[in-house]
Amino acid sequence: MSYVLSGIAISICAGIGAAAAWIIVSSIGWDGVSGAVATTVVGMVLATLLFAGGVVLGKALGVFK
Repeated sequence: MSYVLSGIAISICAGIGAAAAWIIVSSIGWDGVSGAVATTVVGMVLATLLFAGGVVLGKALGVFK
């Protein structure tokens, strides 16, 4: 996979992770600094899992070498 496509994939996963984290943390009712820290941590974990899952899926389907 090229660096450009990796960058695009990382940006997409980061956006999805951030949006999901914001929904999760705001539904719990956390706000302020603790909510921001929780949103950051949850968003990074979700984005990493999405990207890693996409790479594994792409290799399993033969899209990536």
